[in-house]
Amino acid sequence: MSVTSCRAHGPAAVIAIVALGCVALATACGGDTNKPPSAEAQAPLTATPRAIPPPVVYQAEPQGIELDDPSFDALPGATAEFGRIGGSAYQIEVPDDWNGRLVLYMHGFQGLAPKGHVEAPGLRTYLIRHGIAWGAASFSSTALIPGRAADETAALWDRFVVAHGRPARTYITGESMGGAATEIAAERYADRYDGALALCGYAGQSAQSDIVGDFFFAGAYVAGLTQAEFDATPDVAQLIGGRILPALTDPAKHKMLEDILIDITGGPRAFDRQGFRAEEATNWQRAAILVSARLSYNDARTYQLRASSGVSSGDFNRGVIRVAPDTARVKAFTVGNEITGDLQMPVLTLHTTGDWQVPIDEEQLLRRKVDAAGKGDMLVQRAVQASPHCGFTDSEWERGLEDVMAWVEKGTKPAGENLLVDDLSSAGTQYTLAPRLGSVAADAVAGASDRIIVSGTVMLDGKPLDGGFLWIEVERDGLRATCSFPGESVEVGRYARTVAGDEEVRGCGRPGSRVYVVTYRDSKVLYSQAAVWQASGRTLQLDAVFTTTGGSTSPAGTRVLGRVLDGEGAHASPGAVIEGYVGDTRCGVASIARAVMMFGDTDGFTMIVAGPDTVPGCATGATIDFRVSGQPATGTTVNTLRARNPPVTLIAAP
Repeated sequence: MSVTSCRAHGPAAVIAIVALGCVALATACGGDTNKPPSAEAQAPLTATPRAIPPPVVYQAEPQGIELDDPSFDALPGATAEFGRIGGSAYQIEVPDDWNGRLVLYMHGFQGLAPKGHVEAPGLRTYLIRHGIAWGAASFSSTALIPGRAADETAALWDRFVVAHGRPARTYITGESMGGAATEIAAERYADRYDGALALCGYAGQSAQSDIVGDFFFAGAYVAGLTQAEFDATPDVAQLIGGRILPALTDPAKHKMLEDILIDITGGPRAFDRQGFRAEEATNWQRAAILVSARLSYNDARTYQLRASSGVSSGDFNRGVIRVAPDTARVKAFTVGNEITGDLQMPVLTLHTTGDWQVPIDEEQLLRRKVDAAGKGDMLVQRAVQASPHCGFTDSEWERGLEDVMAWVEKGTKPAGENLLVDDLSSAGTQYTLAPRLGSVAADAVAGASDRIIVSGTVMLDGKPLDGGFLWIEVERDGLRATCSFPGESVEVGRYARTVAGDEEVRGCGRPGSRVYVVTYRDSKVLYSQAAVWQASGRTLQLDAVFTTTGGSTSPAGTRVLGRVLDGEGAHASPGAVIEGYVGDTRCGVASIARAVMMFGDTDGFTMIVAGPDTVPGCATGATIDFRVSGQPATGTTVNTLRARNPPVTLIAAP
């Protein structure tokens, strides 16, 4: 084991590394949308000394994977520590003005990748600005292992205590698989932690595999697949591709599938169908794996459908395919990874209503488990009206953590909502702090009437693109901007994206602008041919053709994800204009979005800074200075002309 420490010095700009493909909903700093940093979050803590528990037993070596180098640079005013604990890599960051609080973060499923890596929490900047230390581990496997994640993160707590002493308060948080691990940790590690914030987590390994299986079982029912056909064809992927998906090209059958699954997962709610369609391709892939392995099964299950599904419970139970479990595999898959509901500390959960990786009925299952264990007072649940899995804004995440801290430290139990109801249509109304496309609030923001729909076909290397990461960029006077809202997956070469106009997001479309479809393949950003934004009309046809062997049709630019704070730490208001300059040359323009965009939320901005090929004076390697609302702001970055560039936190002039 080796530990390396380094201290970072520099301007008030806060720099962290983020990949282009990561949605910037998780880079956080500050409080609610226009609220200064919480005084409680910054105040130093004194706590009654508590015994240090025996060390946790952990995996000695990585389990079938390699580990990426965990070294990283600390933010200004903080110290970075990193190394190995047995089979897991870790990172710890401690602010110089540490107030005694520690937040441990657990990442989501890493998709059986050959290398495991540490993921810093999206709250990283917020935590350091508030004097809170944080730590995170890679885990010793990239499989679905929430129980092991909880244990190996507890081992990281042990390491922190050796180096820094026992924190006055420790909070655990995580997303997706890490959200489930947070709930497990809240049952196992009351000797280490004080409170928990679980984001988009599932209610145990069995519960998560059930919904993936139901995706297949409902699809087979709608397609008319019989038990005899299933028993005769053990290749589940073949049945999906050859029988189920062709049947679902019928719009009526596809709607029936949506209706059944929405009903099974809690009933109609905000963004239910948008989320379903965005995750549909991924869920078919997961279903092929889990049903084939008999980790998803339903041989003893009785389904209860409501009238809203359009199918009677009797008809569905008689016609649905039945699959028995592989008992040995199920035991190996679930042992140590289940949630009992026996919470030992305050837990707050957040869940988006349109989540279809982990549908919101997982919150209902969790509530039933916790209530059955007699720990109902330990659980507060909240929904956010949004489509993406874990699609929270900075402010929504920050508010959750601050409320958990106040619950633990002041005894102020936060408000929540009852998600164990038959009607979820209003769920999340109170706790949605930013408008999402498709909501009444998003349609009412300034400039919303200028949006257009860009749609058409997509070909990649001569074949229709299916699935894939796709967005829209707009170019005007040599400057480009990312301007699309989150949209549904590309299906057999067809796409559609809603695109903002210049009044809503500065730098976006207006008559005469050039519009590009953009995707990401093999570490390359690929551009389509351009279309021209017309002076009138709400739609634009753009058939995109991509090749992985050819060059880009648009010049490279420096991509900057960032946020703007005032001197007290409050987020800048939506609509605030940010400009990037090299010397006296304006090389980029953006604004704080008024509704959540594809690469950012209403607490941040995304900017593409031009190079010298399109705007003379925007030199490669030059320092980029920023202005907010026309005034110089504290914070810089470098014009690298790369598709990956560190985010920056700007401090606006008073």
